Amino acid sequence: MIGNDPLVNGTNLSLRLRRDFSVADADRLLATARRAYRELNPGASVEEAREMVSCAADALFVLLEHAGILGDAVDGRLAGYAADGLTVGGWRAQVVLNEPGPLSAEPRRDCLRGDVFALPPDEFD
Repeated sequence: MIGNDPLVNGTNLSLRLRRDFSVADADRLLATARRAYRELNPGASVEEAREMVSCAADALFVLLEHAGILGDAVDGRLAGYAADGLTVGGWRAQVVLNEPGPLSAEPRRDCLRGDVFALPPDEFD
């Protein structure tokens, strides 16, 4: 963590979370994500799961929601802190494919790399 900022009323806090993953078996991962989608959405058909989970970002977001890292379950758990002074806001996430400098499984290796949250340059810039 960087900084030693005091916690005061009215402070807006933003969390930028980055996790890097590598795909070892795309077909298996996609099938698993589609099963997870159906578990998260009871009554969804196989066809609906195929339509809703059709790319890398879809698969990752569904698996993160299924694991309880993103989505309604997390929002519900965090809402439990409202009485303690924390109001939950919105969230956004982005999947970046083929990041040229993926993070190491050992955070210490990444601490001197600069801004690990900087996005790769846009090819259209």
